[in-house]
Amino acid sequence: MNKIEEIFDIQKNDIISITGSGGKTSLMAYLALSLSKKGRVLMTTSTKIALPKEATYPTYTSIDSYTNDKSDRIVCLGEEVTGKGKLKSVGYDKLKKIIDDFDYVLIEADGCRNLPLKFWYDYEPVIYDFTTKVIGIFPIKIMGCEVKDDFTYNYQGFSKNIGTGIIDSKMIRKLIAYEKGFYKGFDGNKYLFINQVESDRDFVNVRKLREDFDFPDIKLSYGSIKEGKFYEN
Repeated sequence: MNKIEEIFDIQKNDIISITGSGGKTSLMAYLALSLSKKGRVLMTTSTKIALPKEATYPTYTSIDSYTNDKSDRIVCLGEEVTGKGKLKSVGYDKLKKIIDDFDYVLIEADGCRNLPLKFWYDYEPVIYDFTTKVIGIFPIKIMGCEVKDDFTYNYQGFSKNIGTGIIDSKMIRKLIAYEKGFYKGFDGNKYLFINQVESDRDFVNVRKLREDFDFPDIKLSYGSIKEGKFYEN
């Protein structure tokens, strides 16, 4: 096992966008807690995220309410969507003005409506050009499941571009290779994290994916955010 910040080679002043499905918010929160031991961390979004519940860190629900209190190790920031229990992006320009207040910036840059499998609409993901790293994420639990409308965000897009039927390693590799997907328009450091790897079957399915993982520009890792276990090889 490895430390999560080592797996993603996180350095001071990194601005990390997280895309995909099946653990984006959990990964962002886990990273924030780990990185807060080294510096100040901002958690925010370029799309929408759920409004944190019972958070132990300050959450600013508008850019106007934000104050640069250096004693806050973790800060969550967004514009509240009234009545929805969500935060939306404060906007590119406003975010860029405050990122220097933090040592690390974590941006949830994708949405999936809590569904385990997703395909992207034309306006997704939203990866700002000042991003230094992109981490794509998906849950291994989708392996062996059938592609269905109530299981898949943008089912029509997925079935048209990736396929239908039972999800296997070939289908997942096709999803990773989709040029307007996890890393749309991004040429920097790319990472892929396979989440929810917890059972013997999960580890077997990860091995199937790794056997033919022919993406030399993407660093692959896997594990379980829930269990706090992370692996590279």
